[in-house]
Amino acid sequence: MKNLKEIVFAVLAVILVVLIIKGERIDRTAVSSVKITGVVENPIGDTVKFHGPDSTYITNLDTVTGIFSIEFDWDSAAFLSFFHGVESTKMYAKPNDVIQLSINTEEFDETVQYTGSRESSFLAWKYMYDEENDWPDIYKLPYESLDSVFEAEFGIVLSRVERFKKFSPEFYEAYMAEHNESIEYSKNRHKALSALPKAGEDPFDFTFSDRDGNDVSLSDFIGSLVYVDVWATWCGPCVYEVPFLIEIEEEYEGQNITFLSVSVDTDAEVWMNFIDEKGMHGVHVNTGSWKTQMMDDYAINGIPRFMIFDAEGKVVNLNAPRPSSEKIRPILDGLLSEK
Repeated sequence: MKNLKEIVFAVLAVILVVLIIKGERIDRTAVSSVKITGVVENPIGDTVKFHGPDSTYITNLDTVTGIFSIEFDWDSAAFLSFFHGVESTKMYAKPNDVIQLSINTEEFDETVQYTGSRESSFLAWKYMYDEENDWPDIYKLPYESLDSVFEAEFGIVLSRVERFKKFSPEFYEAYMAEHNESIEYSKNRHKALSALPKAGEDPFDFTFSDRDGNDVSLSDFIGSLVYVDVWATWCGPCVYEVPFLIEIEEEYEGQNITFLSVSVDTDAEVWMNFIDEKGMHGVHVNTGSWKTQMMDDYAINGIPRFMIFDAEGKVVNLNAPRPSSEKIRPILDGLLSEK
């Protein structure tokens, strides 16, 4: 009798375990996920990272074999980026995808391969296609020719994207949305750059407040060469240029040149403290925002931006060399020597 009870108990225990396992499987499949495994040849570091629309996922990588594996919740089709070291590549994943990738860090983009994601394979091909083709500088072309240029440039790419329309409509729509947005941006950028004053022409004037609340305008400095720095304390490349700018300011002290630094910082206190801490010279004003008429007028979509205006108040260069460049001093010397 005792043996019978033990047998019944054991059977029930097994049934319970099975039910638990089945329950776990049901729960697991209820949450959509994506699984990505891969091999990184010549790894740099011991982690890989995947950056999605809302989250970043990191997992360890075996530095001997280069093998990694990661699985994370993924409830909608979307683009994501794979990072290792300083390199990255664009991917695309759908819920419940199982993707394998391989890559060699010595030739990152040239060697990336995917299994289980035709969309990611297409993105890898598209990157190399762009790299291998010598595209024209559209900003030097007439605006009226842009549509025909885009058609010639993207014809082959779009014909391949068209194939995804049936078996991966989400990817097709997402890719085309990005493509059309890029075309629209390029056209708007072309218009903005075309409207910029040329060398020798009058610039767009601007006025902002200095740290004491006084209005300062670009036109205030007619009669002096002006070297403008559009920057921010939160901008790494801007901060990198600060020691070089200070060096030039001190080197040209007493000469007919004004160094006008235009900050786009939103926090005025941080801006003023930074100036004091670094011992910056010159004239300093703050826009209080990225979105100003000056940024639109000068088509500034990235900082730092350096610009030079001559003593007559005319444009010399709206994309001048940075203080760290060996090219800047000969330009300033040449302008200062002009009578």
